[in-house]
Amino acid sequence: MSVVAEEFNTPEFHELLARIRAGDPAARDRLIRACQDRLERLARRMLRGFPNVRRWADTGDVFQNAAMRLLRALEQMNVADTRGLFNLAATMIRRELIDLARHFNGPEGLGAHHASRPPGEPTPDRSDPATDPAKLERWTALHEAAERLSAEEREVFGLVFYHGWTQAQVGALLNIDPRTVRRRWQAACLALHAALDGMLPDE
Repeated sequence: MSVVAEEFNTPEFHELLARIRAGDPAARDRLIRACQDRLERLARRMLRGFPNVRRWADTGDVFQNAAMRLLRALEQMNVADTRGLFNLAATMIRRELIDLARHFNGPEGLGAHHASRPPGEPTPDRSDPATDPAKLERWTALHEAAERLSAEEREVFGLVFYHGWTQAQVGALLNIDPRTVRRRWQAACLALHAALDGMLPDE
């Protein structure tokens, strides 16, 4: 996997952001079209970590809602470069997935009312994270805890865990020593382990 390339030259990128903050719908459409393929790939990869959401929503649903969150955020925030844009996009996708997980797994959600099965259908495998409430809760808690990591740890964790990058690739993107990446990754994992009282979800 190659390191993320710049999607825009700097003048065009900042012009688009300024136009978005001014409420220009054409600039919003231009930005999303330019980023759509990468954002959809990111949404698809992140969706794999939300087994209860996968049962009810597809990548397109997640992408559309997360894109609207991203655009609303861009109207209020200054983003310095495309690295910042995709970090923000990952945050918006994660928040959308967390909200969907809570919705589908809540007491009034689809998951809570999907216990009936046609005659002859086997009982769901409780080891499947998509049907095990305890595992669903741990997965959701993991993603919520990732939101609370420090900015440096959250960025490294997101690139490795959600994007699937190697630590060497992360170091090249962030222009930092691989040992620094490893320290931030280890710190993120320790923080998540502590936040979840050691009850990390199984694969």
